[in-house]
Amino acid sequence: MDTVKQLGELALGSRLKRLSDEIMKDGKKIYAANKIDFEPKWFPVYYTISQATSITVTDIADAIGFKHPSVSQLVKELEKNGLIESIASTKDARKRNLKLSKKGRNLLPGIESIWSDISNALNEMINQHTHNILCALEQCEDDFEQTPMLERVQAHRKARLMSQIEIIDYEPKYAKDFLRLNVEWIEKYFKLEDEDRRTLEDPDKYIIKSGGAIKLAKYKDEIVGTSALMKISEEVYELVKMAVTEKCQGLQIGKKLGLSVLEKAKELGAAKVILESNKKLSPAINLYKSLGFKSGQHFGEKSVYERCDIEMEIMI
Repeated sequence: MDTVKQLGELALGSRLKRLSDEIMKDGKKIYAANKIDFEPKWFPVYYTISQATSITVTDIADAIGFKHPSVSQLVKELEKNGLIESIASTKDARKRNLKLSKKGRNLLPGIESIWSDISNALNEMINQHTHNILCALEQCEDDFEQTPMLERVQAHRKARLMSQIEIIDYEPKYAKDFLRLNVEWIEKYFKLEDEDRRTLEDPDKYIIKSGGAIKLAKYKDEIVGTSALMKISEEVYELVKMAVTEKCQGLQIGKKLGLSVLEKAKELGAAKVILESNKKLSPAINLYKSLGFKSGQHFGEKSVYERCDIEMEIMI
């Protein structure tokens, strides 16, 4: 049983490393069979230096796409084995220009013949297959350069987490959850104000019956987040009381709540949704921006909350 093969795309990196190790191992045998004292891992750096009159470590790293420390280590090994030499730059004494040593130049003709044999053998193998591995590798490299693997995996993680969150409508039985979630975040950063108490202690009266709506986030059978819409006018609603319990932050709950209340605002006939926040709540501000909110004009009067120092709005 070949576990790496069975794992498919999940073990892509391991499979490529295994293939690389096999090529490197045979490469070492090839050099030894031809009585050439050369390590396969030196190839990209040695070759790049051989193609230039002189070159810096930084230029080599850029040319072959290796990290600077990795190139520096290979340069040290090549220099230790007498294949290259370094000379201080006339323009910048901190930089060293690299070039092949006499030993390195003498090695070049013989090793180029070996490279030709290796190239022909690999080309023969590649051309036997329907899919060209070099073309596939180039496409993968281009794809990862455009969108790194980390970013791709994070996108799928976010989608997976969001699928586990259930958004439900408010019912009176959730009044204590609505109060708990909002008190939790307000008291962490600010102080509970009279307007908070009025709204949180009777959301049915001050939000629902006034033409607004409340959404709740349910995760693993627990109410872990909430957000609400307060009716300001026939076409304007205010996003208020968005909260996600601290232990569940980072699960995309706020994003799903935000999308849900904006969709609800459309259903209610809103043309614009506004909100107030505080600039020090940078995660919240970033969330609002990701939902499409932008800095808005002042609502016409001073905020009823002491903590608010920023207004945002979105046209829907």
